[in-house]
Amino acid sequence: MARHSEDPVRHVVTFRVNSEEKAILDQLAKKSGSSLSCFMRRKLQLIREHEYLTNMSALKEG
Repeated sequence: MARHSEDPVRHVVTFRVNSEEKAILDQLAKKSGSSLSCFMRRKLQLIREHEYLTNMSALKEG
């Protein structure tokens, strides 16, 4: 059955991890109370926010 969303996923990104890395990712996602996909999306969002703030700070200093 297809998943329906207001913001549908249009791309699938895959990458390889070893067993230890997979276990860590699963554990972190579980601790956050979300699926691994949602966990990774949130981390990407945090990275983007950090990059934005870093760039803004550099502009203010420069």
